[in-house]
Amino acid sequence: MNLRTKILVVLAALCLTSITTAAEFPTRPIKLVVPFPPGGAVDNLGRLVGQKTSEILGQPIVIDNRAGAAGSIGTEIVAKSIPDGYTLLMGSTSSLSVIPNLQKVPYDPIKDFAPVSLVAYIPHVLVINNDVPAKTLAEFITYAKANPGKLSYASSGNGTPHQIAVEMFKKIAGVFIVHIPYKGTAPGLTDLMSGQVALMSVELSTALPYIKAQKIRPLALLAPTRSTFAPDIPTATQAGLPGLDITSWYGVVAPAGINRETLNILGTAIAKAVKSPDLNDKILGMGATPVGDSPEEFNTFMRKESAKWAKAIKESGAVADQ
Repeated sequence: MNLRTKILVVLAALCLTSITTAAEFPTRPIKLVVPFPPGGAVDNLGRLVGQKTSEILGQPIVIDNRAGAAGSIGTEIVAKSIPDGYTLLMGSTSSLSVIPNLQKVPYDPIKDFAPVSLVAYIPHVLVINNDVPAKTLAEFITYAKANPGKLSYASSGNGTPHQIAVEMFKKIAGVFIVHIPYKGTAPGLTDLMSGQVALMSVELSTALPYIKAQKIRPLALLAPTRSTFAPDIPTATQAGLPGLDITSWYGVVAPAGINRETLNILGTAIAKAVKSPDLNDKILGMGATPVGDSPEEFNTFMRKESAKWAKAIKESGAVADQ
């Protein structure tokens, strides 16, 4: 056997090994990093998707909570992981669209990740406390203009989607409302219900129980269409204020450089999991809209979201926590 023949044999063997490896994936447990503490929307969706996807792939998917720095710590871990499909990230608006456009982070949300599948998105809703003398968005705008600087709004922190949403609202509506940042959504909602602050933008899934209990009053859904879970809440456009579209999204991404076949296996499995009747119903039950798309579709979505949030952050004047 001459040298040329030996080289061809080796190359053929390597190609066969690569194809076999991709075809056999996965052969061991997969780690899904959640860059936030247990109990939040990112964690809850990650666990639901992980459990169902593991049934489809025939391998356990282990949830690894790596919280800190608004999600950037866990996100960096995945960005620097071996791109073999065995370490994934439960990404979200915060860690992959907002924070990278607010401050310097040790990863590039576009270049360092391979989108796998968009799991779900949840629209925000503008809500007020029951003591505010307004029943509609138009009435609230009129009231705010008559009391410049006397009203305040809560957010889950500086530079969060919750703050940016209200800053965009203020700019479009031409009102001045004082920002009070909180360390999380829950304490902000508590003060909203007690009348300490007048307004808040929050995910519909979080606000809905309080809306149904009549502890807070909804003004407008920040989405293109009404929600089937709250059909009585008009969109901002329907309420007379176009240009407000704020949604929090959640999806699985892998480190850049992952084998294309492995990426497709993961994408197909996660999309199938999300669209399965039982998981679909659970996601809908959270007030979220399930998606389950392809890597290509999610890639396009992520790029558009990054550009959208960069523009929104610049226009709102929002800053990161100091």
